[in-house]
Amino acid sequence: MNRQDFAVDRVLSHTLKFGAYTAFMLTVAGLALQLVAPWGVKVTTVGLLVLLATPVLRIIAACLQFLHERDFKYALVAFGVLAIVALAYVLGIQA
Repeated sequence: MNRQDFAVDRVLSHTLKFGAYTAFMLTVAGLALQLVAPWGVKVTTVGLLVLLATPVLRIIAACLQFLHERDFKYALVAFGVLAIVALAYVLGIQA
C-alpha cells in the first residue's frame, strides 16, 4: 500500500468515526433532555438519523474517491450499492 491508499483509508475511517460519535452524542443529549424538555425527543431522533446516514455517507465518500482515482469499476460498484440502499429506503417508506 502506498501513501495515497493510507490517506483514502483515513478519510473513510474518519467519516465513520465522525458519524458514529456525532450520533452517540446527539442521542445521549436527547435522552438527557427528554427528562427536562419535551423537544429532547427531536434531538434523539436527529441522533438516530445521523446514525442511519453514516454508512450512506461512507458509500458516497468511497464512490467519490474511486472516481477521483479513475477506478471506474469500483466506483460503479459503490454507486450500485448506494442505489440498492436508496431503493431499500424508498420501498421501506411505502410499506
